[in-house]
Amino acid sequence: MSAMATIKINVKWGKENVPCEIKPGQTPDQLFDDLQNKTGVPVARQKLMARGAWRGVLKSGMAMDLKDGQNVTLMGTADVLLKPKVETKFLEDMKEEDQAKSGLVLPAGFANLGNTCYMNSTLQCLRAVPELRDSLKQTQAQDLAGALNSTYAQLDASTKPIEPATFVATLRSAFPQFAQRGRGGGFAQQDAEELYSSLLATLASSLKDGDSNIVDKLFGLELEERLSCPECTDEPEVVRKDTARKLVCNIQGGTVGENVSHLFEGLKLGLVGSLEKRSQILGRDAVWTKTSSVSKLSPYLCVQYMRFFWKATPDSADHTGVKCKIMRPVSFTDTLDVFPYCNAELQAAIKANRDRLGEKVDIKKTEDEPEAKKAKSGEAMDVEEPDEDLAAALALSMEDDASAKHRELLESCGLDKDFQGHYELFAIVTHKGRSADGGHYMGWVKREDGSWLVFDDDLVSESSWEFVQGLKGGGDEHMSYLQFYRAKKGGI
Repeated sequence: MSAMATIKINVKWGKENVPCEIKPGQTPDQLFDDLQNKTGVPVARQKLMARGAWRGVLKSGMAMDLKDGQNVTLMGTADVLLKPKVETKFLEDMKEEDQAKSGLVLPAGFANLGNTCYMNSTLQCLRAVPELRDSLKQTQAQDLAGALNSTYAQLDASTKPIEPATFVATLRSAFPQFAQRGRGGGFAQQDAEELYSSLLATLASSLKDGDSNIVDKLFGLELEERLSCPECTDEPEVVRKDTARKLVCNIQGGTVGENVSHLFEGLKLGLVGSLEKRSQILGRDAVWTKTSSVSKLSPYLCVQYMRFFWKATPDSADHTGVKCKIMRPVSFTDTLDVFPYCNAELQAAIKANRDRLGEKVDIKKTEDEPEAKKAKSGEAMDVEEPDEDLAAALALSMEDDASAKHRELLESCGLDKDFQGHYELFAIVTHKGRSADGGHYMGWVKREDGSWLVFDDDLVSESSWEFVQGLKGGGDEHMSYLQFYRAKKGGI
């Protein structure tokens, strides 16, 4: 060992790496003592080996020819437990904010401030959109966005229910309809979908991102509407674009029409309809058929089940009509395929990805290539480490005009270039009761491990997909009203 300067060595002890310094003239006994202090392994149990530094196992009196940065192996069992590198914290010893962020306790709920369950449930679902949360944290305004951000911050730091008083006051000031009172003098029940639409419209004007806004980047859809006049086939078709932040599942209740039993059918029905529009050829108003398709998707998707409808009551002396609820069961799955609802351009892009990624799987099974035959026969092959940047550049260079157009279309929607049209269900707002003016709302949010949380105002509990998929309606229990989906990544 050189006597010129202190050298540093790395002692490997099981899975541990123990750094040590060897000073000039240091003996093996001093190294033994140092390692006993650092590892708890008694000197009598220590077996030290180092290639080229000494022969066999190091013993007292032997010379050490160690070099800077040399690895030394230590074998031996510690006599005492050493203090862990990361100190163990018990839940009861943590601050409330640390408990809330640890994931070891259920998240906090919202106190009901007078028929505010419609709001509580919707806010818990939107809380599960991380990009929205990140954007809210950047706002300094004292508006609805600022109130929502501070409300979420309170939830993040609490293990007990909080009162969203500031947000409720700001909401009712911005939208007086949410301050309406019932016959008994208390605040009236409101529609969760109206809260969702009103809130997102306000956030869209507050959370700007260049020429666009965060809300439409996350939830904004574009619908391509085609209008045709069945009364006059010579009337040219009218094509126009419209924006939306949700899709509608039309259940067709209360009127003559087909019965809908699954979300797939209801979404198709929600994209067709009729309206009165002037016909230039007929010289009068006519009934036009409207057929819509999605021309721009978004990373997140909201679906509204049209369970409420207005029923006229001509024989009533005190009101002209009432809001009724369609109780019919409408099934759904945890994955939504949007391919059938897209226009031709989006369908072409999605189909191209499905075809292309399917071919990749088949190629792996093919053994017609010379390299595959060589690998099977056991012959040696030159294997180079993959260069991801080079592979990406090569893929772009081989991309034809159609493929480039498909990729650009999907990426303009905020979707992965390999998107195959599938969305994953991650949150639900349910309603229990027979009227939109009454009943009770609850929120359901999926966790990373696949389990679900139930937000019943201030009460939070755990659930499972087996229970959630039963929220399809058909009785007086909770049934799905708003559903939130997120786009699946890549070729999933």
